[in-house]
This record gives sequence, C-alpha cells and structure tokens, in this order.
Amino acid sequence: MASSTEYPLFREALGRHLGSLQGLSGVQAFLREGDGLWQEAARFGKIDEARMMPTLDAYTPDGGGAVEAVAGVTNGWAAHYMVGGAGLDLVLMLRLDGVAPADLQTQLTLVETRVGWLLVAALSDCSAQIGAIAVGTEVGSQILLDASRARNRRQLTDQWVARLEKALTPDLIAVTWLKGDKPKLHALSGGGVVDRNSEARSQIEAIADHAVRARSPQIVDVVDAAGEDSTLPAVADDQLPDPKDQILLEDTMARIRVLGGSRGLSLPVYGGDDPKAVVVCIWADGSSAGEVHPESADLLAQVLSTSLTIQNRAFPSIWRRLGNWSWAIVRGIFGPTVWRLKLFALFAICAIIGLALWPSQFQPTFSARIEAQERRVVSAPYDGFLAQAPFQLGDAIAPGEVIVALEDNELVLQVAEAQSELTEIASEMQAARAQRDSAGVQSLEAQSRQIQVRLDLLERQLDLARFEAETAAVVVGGDAWRRVGGRVRLGEPLLELAAPDGFRVLVFIDEEWVADLAPPVAGTLLLTAHPGAPIDVTLSSITSDPQVRDGVNTFSAWMDIEAEPDVVLLDGMRGVVRVEGGETSMLGAYTRGAARWLRRTIWRWS
Repeated sequence: MASSTEYPLFREALGRHLGSLQGLSGVQAFLREGDGLWQEAARFGKIDEARMMPTLDAYTPDGGGAVEAVAGVTNGWAAHYMVGGAGLDLVLMLRLDGVAPADLQTQLTLVETRVGWLLVAALSDCSAQIGAIAVGTEVGSQILLDASRARNRRQLTDQWVARLEKALTPDLIAVTWLKGDKPKLHALSGGGVVDRNSEARSQIEAIADHAVRARSPQIVDVVDAAGEDSTLPAVADDQLPDPKDQILLEDTMARIRVLGGSRGLSLPVYGGDDPKAVVVCIWADGSSAGEVHPESADLLAQVLSTSLTIQNRAFPSIWRRLGNWSWAIVRGIFGPTVWRLKLFALFAICAIIGLALWPSQFQPTFSARIEAQERRVVSAPYDGFLAQAPFQLGDAIAPGEVIVALEDNELVLQVAEAQSELTEIASEMQAARAQRDSAGVQSLEAQSRQIQVRLDLLERQLDLARFEAETAAVVVGGDAWRRVGGRVRLGEPLLELAAPDGFRVLVFIDEEWVADLAPPVAGTLLLTAHPGAPIDVTLSSITSDPQVRDGVNTFSAWMDIEAEPDVVLLDGMRGVVRVEGGETSMLGAYTRGAARWLRRTIWRWS
C-alpha cells in the first residue's frame, strides 16, 4: 500500500454524504489509480485492521457491497463497498454499531446511492494533483534558468518571489534566510518594507521556523473548531496525531489567521543537509490556492534548493574565491617543476629571517573593570520611612550634603512626649519629698531613669535620621533614590559610597602570561565608554585567585591609575588593558603561543 496522498474534496464529500448514517462508528476509504497501489484516502473512528488487506485483495470493479456481523457485538456490523471508475478504484470499509437487522438494509442502500458522488470527488482531487505537478514543473524550469544569472542572494530572492507570485498568485510571499538556527525575514512580495521587530515579521519567522523543524513542505488550511468533519465518528486514541505535531500545526494555523490568511504554504530550501531559507506563501482566500498539492510543494522545494546550489556555484562568495585562489597558488608552487619549490622555500626562509630580525614588543591585552576601593555602606538606622535620597548611581557628593534622611515627625513627637513625662515625674518627686514619702520617691526615680533611657534612644535615632557626608564621595551602589516614601528596616543597606579618587583597575590576566609579567609593569587602559581617551596604568599586584573566563584560566590582578583622567570614571566600567610585556622580535611576537604549545607537546612525549 502506498503512502497516503491528500484528497481534500473526497474527505469533504465523505463527511457530507456518510456523516448522517445511523450507527456509523468507523469508516476507512482506499483509492487506487489504474494498476497502481492502494492509497488510504481517509480513516475515522473504529477500524478493523485485520479486515483491511483481505478486503483489498478481494477487490473487483463490480464487487458491490457486502456485510457481516461482528463477533461478540450485539447489532454490530462490518460492511464494505467496492466500485470502479474511469481510471480510479474505490473501496469503502464501514463499521456500524447499534443498528437492528431490520434497519441494516436501509443504511446499506443509502451508502450505495452516495458512492457515486464520492468517486466524482476523488476524480476531481486526482485531476487537481496532476495539474499542480504540471504547474510545479513549469515554474521549476523557469526558476532554474534564472538562478545562474543571480549575482547574490538578494537577486535570487527576487527571482523566487516573482516566479512564485506569478504561478501561485498568493496574497503574500515572504522569503526568510536562516541566521544560525533562526529564520530572519529578508524580502516580501510587492516590494513590502521589512520592519524590524514588527508583529507581522514575528509571525512569518515563526511559521518558517515550524517548517524548518518539520524538515518538509507544509500546507496548512485554517479551519474552524467545528469543521466539516465534525459529523464523522470520533478518532480512536491510537489514531491521534503526535501531540507535538498537533501543537505545532495549531500554532501555525493561528499565526496564518493573524496574518489574515486562510491557507499557508511553507517551502524549506536546503543547501546540502542543512536548511538555508524558507519561502512562506499566504492566501486570504483558500479557494484560490487549490492548485497547491503535496506533490507540487515537494517539487517546488527541491527546485528552490537546486537553484540555490546553482547560484552558489555560478557566483561563489568572496571567501570561496579566496580559497580557490590560494589553492591555485599552492598548485602552481608545488607543481611538477622542482625550481618552483626551491624558489618558494627561499622566499619562505628570507621572510622568516626578516621577521626574526624585526624588533617588536610583547603587548598582550586583557579584559579589565574599574573597581572602587574603600567602600562604605549607608544603612537604615531604624525601622521607618525613607524621606529623602537625592543622589543616584555615579553622583558626586560634597562634604556636608544630606545623603539619606528618614521620616522623623513621629520621633519628634515621641521626644516631646518623653520630655513632658520627665517634667511631670520631677514635679511628682518634689511633692513626694515634701511629704517625706521615701518609697514614692524611689519609685518615681526608677520611672525617671527608664524614661531618660528611652529619651536618649529617641534622641540618638533622631540624630541618625539624617546621614550627612563627612567627606567627598561618589555613589557606586544601592537604590535608595527609588525607594523614597517606602518603608525600610533596621540595618537594611540603602547606598554604597566610595572615595572619588579611590578607583583601581581589576585585570584578568591569562595564565600563560602570569610568569612573564612581574610588577611593576606599565600599561594602557581603554574603556568601552571612552574609546578615545586611553588611561595610563601600572600593574601593582597579581592575586592568587584563579577564575575561568571564556574557557581560559585567568588570575585577578590590580593596576593603579597613574594620573587623574580627564573622563568621568564609574564603578563597574569595562574595557581592555594593553600591557608592555618586554622586547622581542616580530616572529617571536606572533609565534609565542605556537612555540609554547610545541615545547609542552615535546616535553609531554619525550
């Protein structure tokens, strides 16, 4: 039995003509063109796999219909109907449940009267497929002829759009090229503008990504939840499609619907085994896309892939041309004549001697970061609400300026209340002494001491409510300015300060350079934020803290800034440091890594 071919009109007719049969719980339809193999055109509901091959083997064009009872099932019947047409044979296999014997003949007669309409629909599908293959062949020949004249991918893309737009008449054609593993929109039909990060661009690139993951052309019809097949029996669990494929299909349908289409076609274009591009076609009216069938879609995808190969060979990239040129030089040098080889060896030896005598310097570069020294953290002195925080990251603070301030109205009231309580207790103590009430005096003195302690604490908190800068500082951390009006807890950090002249450079030196750089070593820092202002620095120390960065083992080192730069430095700024590593030759500078690797390899195997 051959692989299944799509028969959309036949499936629609099957649902319309047989969906109303009483007790129909399963149907399976097979079609065969001429003396070819049987193809399964539709399958719904309960299917008896054991009856399939015997029924197909027993096919005769005038076999008509037959029915037999299903063993072990009350009022369960298995029926089939055979009919032959003009170059097309049809076999229907039906499963009926809950149909009384008296009503069985009525249902079978109804099937017989509608088989002719099913055969007509299948013939229409076959005619459409033949026409689609012819269209695909015609378009393919034009695309292949044009490909050799496309000087670049842009021209090749325009050829694809022009030919497919003329042949398939879609409402939208989009061509995406793969960058890495993700399709990126490159061109639209009608000269549309490719907007960056637009909604339509995202939908088209997602549809193309689905076709890349499916690794085959995708023809998707957008149907409603209650389609024409809703009257057919429910599909059994073991016949459901893969959930992942179903989710991918539904997502593609949703994206086509967002683009205003009712049918979509995605053609992945391959260069060898890897996808290189995806062509997406969208039709607003699905009826206008009836000529696109799986056979023609496969043919078009193969043609597009072949045209890409032709264009690459006709106009290779600059890197491929450079490789061909280099290979031609190698073949010319190492040709059959010995004098060419000797001449090349002479030139190579002269070049090596010249590079060995050319003075140079080791100037390795390492990644670096500005780090603030002597950091101070400003924390909340007590639970309360933040009232002021006028400075943000990078702001300079002058001595005496308020850095943060907490709400102190409640503290002022509590201080006044405590002072009032002390005054009242003092009056009561005088009255108790006048009455010679020793016990009362002692009790009042104890209360006075407790209130005094509370008053001292409140006054201390009131003093700490406003934090003023004692010296000049720069804000290098914290987010207090974002939390003004919010509640803070005791000890919660609010800001992080550093001295304005207390910046150093943290450098990450590759392990292979640690032994060759002994402090002090001069260098130059170039920050990403200030590429036109190099800063002189000096290596002061190399720590014993190893860190793996970008797959390379590095050691942290500190470098001092020689003079105050003309640019503003902020904590965390990144850049590159170039270190003066000593005198050498041009040959030694460029072969240092290879020479060290060779020495290690020889020692390892010696």
